[in-house]
Amino acid sequence: MDTIIERAKKIKILITDVDGVLTDGKVNLFFNAAGEIDEFTSFAAIDGLGTLFLNHAGIPSAIITGRNHATTAQRAKGLGVKYIYQGFLDKTGPFKDILDKENIKPEQVAYLGDDIIDLPLLSVVGLAVCPADARPETKKYCHYITACGGGEGVLRETADLILKAQGFWEDLELQIKEDKWKRKKKAETQIFTRDGSR
Repeated sequence: MDTIIERAKKIKILITDVDGVLTDGKVNLFFNAAGEIDEFTSFAAIDGLGTLFLNHAGIPSAIITGRNHATTAQRAKGLGVKYIYQGFLDKTGPFKDILDKENIKPEQVAYLGDDIIDLPLLSVVGLAVCPADARPETKKYCHYITACGGGEGVLRETADLILKAQGFWEDLELQIKEDKWKRKKKAETQIFTRDGSR
């Protein structure tokens, strides 16, 4: 059986769920200026850095989420997430689409999920990851359970693991320390929604 480090060495893309992974899973509703119900979502800033560091190492990231909200799309665009699929409770179709677009195999994917809706992907990828507060049924399918909970840096912890396993971390740390690190050009985010909206 491969160790976590051996699995992390093979990763070519990181794909993540949103609610319960990049966020704490809470949906915060409020009335906006137009008097309509809207929502806001909190994302951990350190997850954003994790995405940027992966991109610097040539490892793109993607989002597949069951919900569809402009906040998620904006956050993804700002970080240069390569693909975002919104409104897909069945995540298998988008997953296969990403594999085709990137010309990779499931064992070259790290997937971050927190609930049983994520099991079809967690059970086939090379590195299955969930937060510390994931559903117990989900944890038994994961190779790695982060020390932190959803919305508290799950992606960053996983990114650091991958970067260290692949030998990128020391150089990155040195570049940052010596103020020589330059953010690579962001990927053009490709957004796909089940209903065809953008």
